[in-house]
Amino acid sequence: MDQQNSLRRTIEEGGVVYGARASTFSPTVIEVFGELGVDFVWLDFEHMGPSPYDSRVFEDLTRAAEAGNTELFVRLPSGDPPLIRKVLDAGVRNVLIPRVDSAEEVRKAVEATRFVYDDEPGERGKASGRSSNWGTADDYVQTEDNEVCLGVMIEKTTAVDDLDAILDVPDLGFVFIGPSDLSVQMGHPTNKTHPEVKRQIEAIEDACVAADVPLGGIRNDPQSIADAEQDGYQILRVGGDLSSIEALLGEQLTTIRDGN
Repeated sequence: MDQQNSLRRTIEEGGVVYGARASTFSPTVIEVFGELGVDFVWLDFEHMGPSPYDSRVFEDLTRAAEAGNTELFVRLPSGDPPLIRKVLDAGVRNVLIPRVDSAEEVRKAVEATRFVYDDEPGERGKASGRSSNWGTADDYVQTEDNEVCLGVMIEKTTAVDDLDAILDVPDLGFVFIGPSDLSVQMGHPTNKTHPEVKRQIEAIEDACVAADVPLGGIRNDPQSIADAEQDGYQILRVGGDLSSIEALLGEQLTTIRDGN
């Protein structure tokens, strides 16, 4: 498999990447997204999909991403280090950890992605899975440390309380803000526009930009995407397979039926 991670390279160079969610977990959809020019395909193993502990799940998914010249962006159900290692060994390069609480937890997750971490031995183990081209890749250890990118979701008040320390964790790839879960934690369930929630999100945004940690979020229309980029966002999920079907096909069916 391709040993390079275009998503990590783009955001480290200050660029912006645009992604789409594949709720169907379909290799065909992933490949088509790539052919359309989507930079990454979001796979949500936290809330749906097959078990991420089964590395065979990722074989066709990573092949489809390669065929479409795009990257997988995998949200795991937890930051369990053995799970992180297993998913990376299967060929995934970009991992998102939800519901973190502390810098210590984040550090353990990032350390699990590295053979060398903070000038000390990391917690990644050498494997002969797809990430190493089944054991044949040259410079596998160095390449993995240079290409793998792990980020975390800030969506709990405990993480907000420890945000400065989280942003200071070495090799943290990015932060993704989770406004819905954050609103629940703040006592305003699903009210993402509540003044307190909005102020907290803005404070997280400012802290990430000040710490030079790439920022990620979800935006669904051109104006909000442009506004997010102005606010410093570099990773933007801008649509998905089911939402696109619902919007396009639903609109067409409405037009057809209204005309009959």
